[in-house]
Formats: sequence, structure tokens, C-alpha cells
Amino acid sequence: MLTNRIEPSSLLKQIENYTAGSLSDHELLFLCLNFFLKKEMAAKKVELFFKQYSDLRQLRYLTETELAVLWGNPQLIMVTKILCELAIRLRRCPKLTLGRIYTSQEIGKRMVAELGMLQQETLQVILLDIKNQILESRSVFKGTLDAATVHPREIFSLALRYHAAHIMVVHNHPSGDPTPSQNDLKLTNRLRKCGEIMGINLLDHLIVGSVHYLSMREEKIIN
Repeated sequence: MLTNRIEPSSLLKQIENYTAGSLSDHELLFLCLNFFLKKEMAAKKVELFFKQYSDLRQLRYLTETELAVLWGNPQLIMVTKILCELAIRLRRCPKLTLGRIYTSQEIGKRMVAELGMLQQETLQVILLDIKNQILESRSVFKGTLDAATVHPREIFSLALRYHAAHIMVVHNHPSGDPTPSQNDLKLTNRLRKCGEIMGINLLDHLIVGSVHYLSMREEKIIN
């Protein structure tokens, strides 16, 4: 058991010496719990958590009831929520700056930080002018995305309102895997054809995973 192998004071010493990165997930969670629970109980809770869940990221998705069963401590439940929110905000990049030109790589990295951990598919459209400067970035759909549920009308009416010359579309895969599905390919083809008719170019369709993104232009799916 964890409590037989380690002392909280030794873990704290590593944090004081700026070597917290060397601590395991088990040790970090144990150290956090030890502020609220006795050493033996904290160790038991850590063992219980990792028997039920694959990694620390699962903490973010636990309900109030699940946290209550897991921790049994109101203060610890609240601290868990605060730490999860802090983790989300630390990942988050500054919002896209209107009027600036970005590469697909820059946008992809920002969108991984913004959308990568979401549990619901979300589609954003980025509107650009003739010089590829950003005019607006807007979330236009949440839910299960496919060519039937996402209508080009919403996307291109927004593009017309801002007099956009180009658009980029970004959506996330809650599974964490950015590999495009057949629905993704159908949606991309539909948007590309509609854009050609309206004279608004689909520059790229980015699919965001939990860590990486895929650019359909870089993959030659969009020419």
C-alpha cells in the first residue's frame, strides 16, 4: 500500500525543491488528500480511485454523487472541483485575436487547449477576410455532428454577415482521437461544395482530440 512506502513530508520536500514533476499520479493525489484525511485513509482513497478509474483526468467528469462516494469529505469535494477548473484554465490559450493571421498549426494547438477535453462535440467556425485575417470566431453547434444535423446555412449565413472570404471549421472528438469519421468527411465535402457555389473558400477543417489535432488540408483531404 502507498502509505507503507512514502511519507507526506518527503513529497512536500520534492515540491519545495521544484521537483514535483518527478512525483507519480498516485503520489500527487495522495499528497492532496493527506491535507484533509489521515495518512492511512488518504492512501486507501488513492488505491480505490485508481482501481475504478484509468487516470487523474477522470476526476473532471465525476458527478457530485460520485465524488461524495469516493471522498466522503465535503471540503475535499470542493477542492477537487477547484483543482479541475484550474487545470482547465491552465491549458487554455488566449482567445484568437481579431485582425491577426494564424497558421493552421497555431489554431490547431489553441483549439486542442480549448476543446480537447470537452465531453460533447462542439463545432466552431472561424471567419477570415481576403488576407486571411480573423474577422470572427463563433461556436455554431453542439451535439452529435454529421452532414445531416449540421446545416451549411448557419455557417455560411454567418460568413455572409461578416463579409468573410474564407472560413475554417473546427470540431472536437470527445473520444480524444482526431481521426476523421465518414460523417466528418461527408460534412467537409458538403461545406466545400456550398462554399464553391457561394464564393467562400473552405480553408481547412480541423478535428481536435484530447492531445493532438488533424488538419484536413495538411492531410490533402481538402485541396
